[in-house]
Amino acid sequence: MSDRSAPGCRLRLDWVYGYRGHQCRNNLYYTAGKELVYFVGGVGVVYNTREHSQKFYLGHNDDIISAEKKAVGKR
Repeated sequence: MSDRSAPGCRLRLDWVYGYRGHQCRNNLYYTAGKELVYFVGGVGVVYNTREHSQKFYLGHNDDIISAEKKAVGKR
C-alpha cells in the first residue's frame, strides 16, 4: 500500500434531498419557467417540477446561506 495517489474514479451527484431553511433568508424562488431554485449545503439546485429532474451548481466551497433573484433582460 505504498501508492498514495487518488483513486481513478469519480462520484456523480444523482439527486439532492432536503432543503436548508435554518438560519437562511430568501432561499427559495420560482423561475419564469416554473422551476424551483434553492440550495442545500454548498449545492445550488434547480428543480423542474414537471419533469421531476434537478440541475446542480457545485462551484461553492462552503455552505450557501443566501441567494438573490434578478430579472433577466428587464430594465
